[in-house]
Amino acid sequence: MQTINVTQLYDILYAKLGPRKWWPAQSTVQLLCGAILIQNTNWRNVDRALNLMEDQTHFGIGALLNLTTEQLQDLIRPSGFFRSKERYLRALLTAYRDDFKGWRQLTTADLRKQLRALPGIGNETADVLLLFVFRRPAFVADTYTRRLFAALGMPSKNYLDLQKQVDFNLPLVQAQEFHALLDDYGKLGVDDFNLAATYQLTSH
Repeated sequence: MQTINVTQLYDILYAKLGPRKWWPAQSTVQLLCGAILIQNTNWRNVDRALNLMEDQTHFGIGALLNLTTEQLQDLIRPSGFFRSKERYLRALLTAYRDDFKGWRQLTTADLRKQLRALPGIGNETADVLLLFVFRRPAFVADTYTRRLFAALGMPSKNYLDLQKQVDFNLPLVQAQEFHALLDDYGKLGVDDFNLAATYQLTSH
C-alpha cells in the first residue's frame, strides 16, 4: 500500500482522466445559474433548464431578473425543486449585479461568509462559487470526494470535517481541475481504477 498526499492524488487522477475543462458555462451568469440548478439533481436536467433560459434570456442579467416568479419557475422547472431554486437563483443573481464587485476585495474567509449568508448557498455551492467565479483556490468536499477519500483511508463525518482534515494547497487551475477530476471519477462507478487497493491517503 503506497501512501500519497492530495497533490499526488491529483496527479494520479489527472494522468488517468486527463483535463476535464470544467465548469461547463459560456458566461459567469450561466455558471451562477448552473451552480444553483445542479443542487439535488443531475446535469441532464440542469442542461434542459439552461437551454430554456438561454432561449428566453440569453443569460442577460437584466432579462433574468425582470422575469416574473412564475416565468422563472417555468424555465427552471426541469431541474426540480423549482420554487425554492427560483428564490435562490434570484437572490444570487441580485448579489452578482449589486455586490460581487465589492466582494472581490474581501479575504476568502469573509467572502465565503457573504456567500453562505445568501439563501440556498450551502458549503458546497459556496466553494464552487469561490473556485470558478471568484477564482480562489478551494477544496470542494462534496459527496463524490468524501466517498473516495473514505475509501483511501480518510473518512469524514461531514463536509466541513473533511475540509479540516485536508491540507489543501493546490493553485487555482489545479484546484479547479481537482474538483472536476474527483466528480468525474466518482461518476465512473466504484473505484474503477482500484485506487483504494493501491493507495492510502494522508493529509500531509
